[in-house]
Amino acid sequence: MELNFKKIVLEYLDTSMYHDMNDFEKADVKAYTESTADGYELFIVTFDDQHPSINEDVHYYDSDVAEQVMEHLDQGYSVYIDEYLYDDVYLDDSFEEYFSSNVENIIRFFDGNPESFTKEELAFVKSEYGVDEDEETEE
Repeated sequence: MELNFKKIVLEYLDTSMYHDMNDFEKADVKAYTESTADGYELFIVTFDDQHPSINEDVHYYDSDVAEQVMEHLDQGYSVYIDEYLYDDVYLDDSFEEYFSSNVENIIRFFDGNPESFTKEELAFVKSEYGVDEDEETEE
């Protein structure tokens, strides 16, 4: 059974992710690329796309982008990232990792909400990720 980790995590975090350039301004955080004068590609993850901070928002390595995007989503910010960059930085993997790390809390959050998980999906997640009924109710 295949789960849509992106959809599940975004719903759990109560935030959104945009890929359409028309939605660029709707997002709190923008993740995009720029090129230097001599042809190097830089990765920008910023709240202020008009005045990004060179020290804090600009990354030389694309591996930093996924980490920054997930951090902002976890804090409840919406994010714009185009589909190509999304794929290039393997954000689907990051959503799956986030899900795996927070599976008990996510199940607790969604349990009893049939719109988010079908009974079959919930049973699959509980068995696949080794979540016991007892663990689920512990706090």
